[in-house]
Amino acid sequence: MSNTTSDSEKRFWNNYIALLEEHNVKPTTYRWYIQHCEQFIRCYTEIRLKSHTQETLSQYLSDILENTNLKPWQKTQAFDALKFLFLSIHSPISNKIDWEYWKMSCKELERDHTTLARNNTPIKKQLNSDMDSKGGYDNGPEIEKLIYVIRAKGYSIRTEKTYIHWVNRFLKFNVNLKSEAVDDDSVIKYLSYLAVEKGVSPATQALALNAIAFYFKSVLVIELGDLSAFVNAKKRQKMPVVLTTDEVSIMLNSLSGIQLLLVSLLYGGGLRLMEAVRLRIQDVDFGYQQIIIRNAKGNKERIVPLPVKIVDNLKQQISNVRNQHKLDLQNGYGSVYMPSELVKKYGKSDKQWVWQYIFPSSKLSIDPKSKIIRRHHLHESTLQKTVRNTARKVNIPKRVTCHTFRHSFATHNLERGMDIRTLQQLLGHSDVSTTMIYTHTANFSKGKTSSPLDFL
Repeated sequence: MSNTTSDSEKRFWNNYIALLEEHNVKPTTYRWYIQHCEQFIRCYTEIRLKSHTQETLSQYLSDILENTNLKPWQKTQAFDALKFLFLSIHSPISNKIDWEYWKMSCKELERDHTTLARNNTPIKKQLNSDMDSKGGYDNGPEIEKLIYVIRAKGYSIRTEKTYIHWVNRFLKFNVNLKSEAVDDDSVIKYLSYLAVEKGVSPATQALALNAIAFYFKSVLVIELGDLSAFVNAKKRQKMPVVLTTDEVSIMLNSLSGIQLLLVSLLYGGGLRLMEAVRLRIQDVDFGYQQIIIRNAKGNKERIVPLPVKIVDNLKQQISNVRNQHKLDLQNGYGSVYMPSELVKKYGKSDKQWVWQYIFPSSKLSIDPKSKIIRRHHLHESTLQKTVRNTARKVNIPKRVTCHTFRHSFATHNLERGMDIRTLQQLLGHSDVSTTMIYTHTANFSKGKTSSPLDFL
C-alpha cells in the first residue's frame, strides 16, 4: 500500500488482512498477498471487483500458470491471495472457482516423476545418478545390465530405483571383492550388518534381499543358496492408521471440488494415490458401476466398485475434461502421455479421448523427453498436503495421509462382513497375509476384543 492510500482503501486492506489472520496466513507474507491482489486490480482497471465473472478470473489464473518467471510456490500464493480477495468482498464467484484445482496445477510433473521417468531417463543417465561415487568400485556395465533387465520385465520406476540403490550399497559393502567373488557368505554378512549395525526394519531387510537376489540371478546368473544364517531384523508390528466412519465423513465434508472427488475415490474404491490421479477416461465404466485400475503396483490390474454417490460429480468432471480436450485439439494440442510400449502397440493414440486423464492439469507442459506439448495429470503432492492440513484443521488426532483412506476402506469393508478373499482382490494384494493385517483393526473397532475392566 502506498503512502497516498485513501481511508477507504486502508479500511479495505485492513479487512483483507483480518481475513488472512482468520485463516492463519503467516503475517510475514501479508505484503506479498496484497501485491498479488494489487497486480490483479491493475490489470482490470475498467472492471470493478464485484463485477468480475468466472471467465475473467479463470483467464487471469491461467495467465499466472503460464508465467514462467514465477515459481510454483509463488503461483500458489497468488491463487490464495485472490481467493481471499474475493472472499473479503463476498463475491459469489469465490465459491465457483475450484481454487485447490488451480493450486494443484501449479506443480508440473518432474522429469523423474514416476509417471514420466521410465521413458524420459536414458539408462546411462540413470546409471550416473544412482551410482554411489564414494564406493570406489567399477560395476557400471553390470548395473547397466541390471537396469536393462528391470525395464525388460516391466517393473515400475520406483522398483528400478530401489533395486539399484540396494545393489549399489551391497557392492559398496563388498568393495574389496570382485564381482565373481561375491557369494552367499557376502550376502549373509551384508544382511546381518543391516540388522545389527543399521537397525533396519524386517521390511527393509527383505527389500534389500530381493534386490540382491534379483541382481545375482539376472546379472551374475548365479542362484543364491541357503541364506538362513543371516541375522533377522527385529520384527515390529505396525498397525495401519484407520479413520472411523464419522472421521471420514468429517474429512469429506471439509473438502470440495477436485480434491473431494479424489479423496472419495481413495476411500470409496480403496485406491492408492497414484492410481487415482492416473485414472483415464476408459478406466471408468458407468454401465457396470466399476473402475478398472491398470498398471497398478506390481504391474497388475484389478476392478473396484464405483461409488454411486460420486457418479454425478465424476460425470461432470469428465464432461469438463471433454470440453477442455476439444479446445486443446482446436489449438493443435490434445496429446497425453502414454508409455512407450503402448505407443508402439496403438500408434498415434495419444490424442484420442479415451486415453485422456480424468484429472488433468489445468495447464499444458512440455514433455521433457519428446518436447511435445502435453496435458499431464495433476501433481499428487498438493492433495497430500491438503489431506494433512485438513486433518489438523478438523482436529482428528491421527496421522492422516492419503493412504489412510485405503486402510479405512479395507477395515470398514471387513466390519460390514466382506470376506477376506474378496477384499484381497479389491486391494490388489498378491498374498492374503498382507490383507490379514486389517482383521486386527476391524476386530477392535467392532468390540470383538473387550477389556476386562469393562466387566467390573
